[in-house]
This record gives sequence, C-alpha cells and structure tokens, in this order.
Amino acid sequence: MKWFGKILSALLAMSLLAWGLTLATPQRTAAKVLTQSRTPSFWVLSDSHFIAPALHDHQAAYREIARSAAGKDVDYQPVAIRALVHEALTARPRPTAVIITGDVTFNGAKASAQSLAKRLAPLQKAGIHVLVTPGNHDIYDGWARKYQGNRQLRVAHISPTDWRNIFSDGYRNETSEDADSLSYTVTLNRDYQLIMLDSNIYTVQPSNRNPNTGGELKPATMSWLRSQLAAAKKAGRTSLVFMHHNLYTHNAMVNRGYVLNNAPQLRKLLTQYHVPVVFSGHIHAQDIKSGSTAAEPVEIVDGAFSISPAGYGVVQLTPNQLTYDRQAVNVRPVLTAKQKHNPDLMHYQAYLKKLFLQNGEALAVNSLFDHQMSERKREAGVKFLGELNWRFFTGQDDISNAAAAKLRATTGYQVDDQVPSIHRYMKSIMQDKDRNDLHQVIPTK
Repeated sequence: MKWFGKILSALLAMSLLAWGLTLATPQRTAAKVLTQSRTPSFWVLSDSHFIAPALHDHQAAYREIARSAAGKDVDYQPVAIRALVHEALTARPRPTAVIITGDVTFNGAKASAQSLAKRLAPLQKAGIHVLVTPGNHDIYDGWARKYQGNRQLRVAHISPTDWRNIFSDGYRNETSEDADSLSYTVTLNRDYQLIMLDSNIYTVQPSNRNPNTGGELKPATMSWLRSQLAAAKKAGRTSLVFMHHNLYTHNAMVNRGYVLNNAPQLRKLLTQYHVPVVFSGHIHAQDIKSGSTAAEPVEIVDGAFSISPAGYGVVQLTPNQLTYDRQAVNVRPVLTAKQKHNPDLMHYQAYLKKLFLQNGEALAVNSLFDHQMSERKREAGVKFLGELNWRFFTGQDDISNAAAAKLRATTGYQVDDQVPSIHRYMKSIMQDKDRNDLHQVIPTK
C-alpha cells in the first residue's frame, strides 16, 4: 500500500500548489449583469415631475401651482404611474429595466421621491430593475414645497445620499460609480453597458435657490466616463448613455439651459468610443435627432411623462441593433370603481391633450392681444398654435412638404404668421426633416 500513500501525498501536494497559485494570482471577477438574454428590452421615460399626494390638499396654493404647470398633469400622476407599472408587469416579455432620465419629482421634495419609489417597488419585486438618473429639479431644489390651504410650506430636499438610498437599485447593481457625481454604470448583458450620467449643476448642501436649468459634466466625471467607455470597448460591449440634459439642439428657439454646456466635448468622446445612442429628456418634447456626421450618436429625447400623451419608449435590443417605439400609457385597466366615474381618467388621453392645448393656446392669446382682428380670426390663430405646439411636443411633426404647405394655407397659420415671435416659433416646430420621432431602428455595431 506504500504506492497508494505516495500517490495520495503527490495529489495533496498538487492541490496545495494549485491553492497557493490561486491566492497569488489576481482573480478576474465576472461583471454583474442584469440579464443573460441577448435580446433584452428596457423602457425609458423622463420628466415624471411626480408630487406626493401627501404634499397637497387640492386647495388654493396647490391649484395655483397646478395652473402654472405648463401643461403637466399633476393631479393624476399616481394613477399614471400605477398604469405604467401594470403595463410593465403584464408585458410579455417583461422589460429588464425601467429607466427614468431625470426630473422624477415636481419640485425636489424628498417625500415625492420616496412616494414614487414606493409606487415603482412592485417592478423590482418582480425582477424588473428601476434605474434612475437625476434631473435639475431633483437634488437640493430650493422649490421643495408642501401646498396647504393658501400656503406654501418648505419641506425636506433630496440630498445626494438620499437619492442613492431612495433609488438604490441602480447603485446596488452598478459596476462603477463616479466619486464626483451621482453617475454610475450597470452592465445590461454581455453585449451592452448602460451609463447613467448625472448632468446637473446643484449645490453641495441644502439650498433655497431656484434649480439651475443648465447642465454640465464635471471634468472628473468626464474622466470617469472615458474610463467606463474604454472598459466597455475592451470587454466587447456597446455603451448606451442616459442623462437628463440634451446632447444636441432640438429646437432653434428653445435650447439655452437644455443643451449640456460641454456638449461638444461629450459628443467628441462618445463618437470616439462609437456610442450609437444617447437617451435624454429635459425639454419635454419627443424628438429624435442625428448627429452632424454618421459617426456621432443618435439622441432620443423622451417627451415628458407628465404631459400628453404620458408616453415612454420601448427599446428592444439585439447584439447589433436597437429598435425604439414610443408608447402611451393606458390608465383604464388600473382604475378603481370610483375612478371609472371620473371623465378625466376614463378619457385620460383627451384630458392630457386638453391640458396641453390650453398651455399652447395661452401663448397665442398673449401674443395676439395687441393685434387688431376679428374674434373669428383670433380664435383660429389661438387654436392653430395650440395644435401645432402639441404636435411638436408629441413627436408628430414628421410631415411631408405637401402637408406643411396645407398647414400654411390655413387661416390660423396666416393669423399667427403676422406676429414675428410666433412666426419664428412656428418655423422651428412646423416640420421635422430629420428622423421619425416615434419609431427608429438603429445599428449598434
């Protein structure tokens, strides 16, 4: 049996040697991935501007702020969010993640962020990740308020630490987090990584100042981003980027404070690493824009979830391609028996459009006030600008030259065209000659 003892001793020695080499050699750990699927989907939305029901009582102060909400639905957001969750849970297949690109709260109240996170929790319980990046209204917003009677009362802001704790899913699953912002990276699958950028400018402590509309990536964040792009390239993954502010100008008249301050530098970096698509929000309009060259990323701006038509993007991926389709939420399946008697909710899309038309029509009313004309013509001008504005914000401005000419021949257009400021604005929103804003198929390799 001596030979058996020698063999056993040799095997033991080899095992110890292998164990020692294992300790001495750095181990490459596999990146955390959200899904093993090569054809995952995710949903993306922006600017929910959610206000917790506990922060208002529908009285004078709240009604005043609601009237100045620029066409946003602040009354029925809990229902719209419940409908969104229902649609994600009943979708087949379910999305791997629901992504929100900022301005999740109406005015940066901590209670609103907590209330929204609680309403999104069923997604995470079902295995659908919730990945959120902040907007300019979210962190240390000096407008954080509770509306009670005829008073506005200051309430707790959202700090960066609060943000990480409230929307913790992304940070729990991150493969890297920027030390100088709330930016982070998650690995979607073997083909894609998702880079969630914090593009906002905010104070380092609670503030009573108005939120800063503009955005900029810090130099340190740009360096971190470069490292993330390089790591993805080395791993053979394509990077998709998400942020609140815009990479490109999406409207000739409305862009200051919306386009990232250092957008040219970011465009150059993303182009260098062949990033095919950037998702953003902020301007509230649904718009998809190409870069100035074919090598630059396509930017998909999701129209605000808080305005007509309460939409979100459905993104389907393959290893080589991204397909984007715009969807509008349907609230009817989640209405209670009592809510089914509410015409606003039973006809929610019509209600949202009415809200938004009122905002656009107000622009025309104010601009036409000093111009002499018949009431019939004035009404035509008001209605025309309201409808044209709604078409632009909902991404329905991809029309033919013939259709544009037909619009210009209407009485409403001719009335509005007399006012220089309206003329310039109509010119900027009349016809989108770039990409279809509701459906895209984009190569990613």
